[in-house]
Amino acid sequence: MADETVFVGREDELKQWAKVLASTKGCAVLVVGEEGMGKTLLLNRMVSFALKRSELTCAAVRYEVAPTDSMNDLLQDMMRHAYEAANPTEDGFSGTERRREEWRAFLDAFRVGDLWTSPRAQDAQGVREQFVTTLRRVSDKMPENGRALFAIDAEKHMQPESAEAWAVVVRNLPRRIKLLFAQRPDDALASSAILGRMRNVVRIPEGHLSELDEGALGTLIGARLSGVKVSFSGARHALKRFGGHPYTEDAALRLIADGMTPGDLPSDTAGIVAAQWKGICQRGPNAISLFEAHAILEVPVPDEVVEAVSGLSRMDRVSLTAHPSVAGLVREEADGLRVYHTLLADHIRGQISDSEAGRYHERAVEVYRQRLHARQQPDPLAARRLPEHVLGAEGEGAFVKCFISECMKPLLGLGLLDAAVGFSERALGMVPKGSANEAALLGNLGLIYRRRGELDRAEEAHQKSLAICEQMGDQRGISRQCGNLGLIYQARGELDRAEEMHRRGLEIDERLSNHQGMAGQYGSLGTICKKREDAAAARDYWIKARDLYQQAGMPHMVAKVQKLIDGLPDDGERPVSSQ
Repeated sequence: MADETVFVGREDELKQWAKVLASTKGCAVLVVGEEGMGKTLLLNRMVSFALKRSELTCAAVRYEVAPTDSMNDLLQDMMRHAYEAANPTEDGFSGTERRREEWRAFLDAFRVGDLWTSPRAQDAQGVREQFVTTLRRVSDKMPENGRALFAIDAEKHMQPESAEAWAVVVRNLPRRIKLLFAQRPDDALASSAILGRMRNVVRIPEGHLSELDEGALGTLIGARLSGVKVSFSGARHALKRFGGHPYTEDAALRLIADGMTPGDLPSDTAGIVAAQWKGICQRGPNAISLFEAHAILEVPVPDEVVEAVSGLSRMDRVSLTAHPSVAGLVREEADGLRVYHTLLADHIRGQISDSEAGRYHERAVEVYRQRLHARQQPDPLAARRLPEHVLGAEGEGAFVKCFISECMKPLLGLGLLDAAVGFSERALGMVPKGSANEAALLGNLGLIYRRRGELDRAEEAHQKSLAICEQMGDQRGISRQCGNLGLIYQARGELDRAEEMHRRGLEIDERLSNHQGMAGQYGSLGTICKKREDAAAARDYWIKARDLYQQAGMPHMVAKVQKLIDGLPDDGERPVSSQ
């Protein structure tokens, strides 16, 4: 268990937060500061401060933004976790027990568990509006002194386009809802002109987090060196070179507490970080393996994941993290543990050789692949992290194959469409132009855009894929992209154009005796007839589709099409239109 980091020098910020918290106005709070200035620490302390208020009923959830997360993906995760905490099933919760407990406490505080609906079948389009609607229902259930807090540590990984998207949520925040973000000055939300003009966006402090003053430094020295035989004045003098930088001064005091004399402290932050890593290495091979694994994994992970990747037993890991000098260098998040600061994690990654990193990536691939395929519901962490580690272990070709064959479908099923777009765009930069892989990736990208409601971008992707398939003479690919384009034209109401594409695809599938492809084209033609109010023709096409799915051994599609047939008017009669 990680120890609690010493908190000093932010009393003014907490006073400002107390006023914001007391207000019932829904707002977003930005904690802005340079790297190492204590943004995450202040954010966590603000949450703890709120939870201890006797005059308020507060509940909170905390999220760390992962490298592949978009804002929509994060909201999808939050809604899914809330749903699964309110409706637990055996092995049905994709997060850790800590995440489950955090969400249960949140839902129980306001008795709103019955308000969450499963987002598994929801498209990412409109997820912001869905999230705001849910927050509004939560707010309506809360007492006047209730406060719902969402702390989002967005430093480093929040995407530049996130500001405009978050603005939709922030602009419509209901009463008693507080969003808390950690941001560097140049990060998306901190530098956003849109958010900067909003009256319900508050900075704590009003500018940026400042360096620690002399009083705060003295308190920090007293806390870190309590019981250590070191001159207080000597320690204070040695720390002057760091100019009040919170991370560096705290890390330097940790080193002194572990036996380093003040005069031997390195002269800058880089040296302090290097000394921290050296101290970890002196704890032995197990400590090295544990921290290297955490650094390679990069995001907070469940205990069993880091154990598998580090090669340590549970007993070895627990024994290591029980030691004060080690426990203080890992940080607990709702999803698991991670290296306590990105400065240290980045340094550790820089010290790992390519061959060693490859071995860690290989173990991560093994554990994430097992988590992805061994559960009834796909594991979001595995779906988003598996391709990253395949890239590190096996290279670009394996990354592309892994994404297409293993992770694309789970990401779509989980509604993590932005992550799927990000992987698709990266993979497109790794495959030869005009190749079968490029055609497949473009086709998949079109499917994602259609799910997001971006029909123009979807059409463009499918047209590019179709052109490649035509150039290669890939008949199945041509048929597939014709069907995809037909679906886009259907969505636009361009039924004649849609029919033309489906008939072209059907002709190819019939020539290839591709029963599944034929079934899909017949099904789409039936839908077009239904939209034209020609129920008899729709019935004929859907019966053909049902029978072909039966031949293809796809009972779930048979049932789906039969439901469409059953919903038609009896005897294929045209419904009477009301005038």
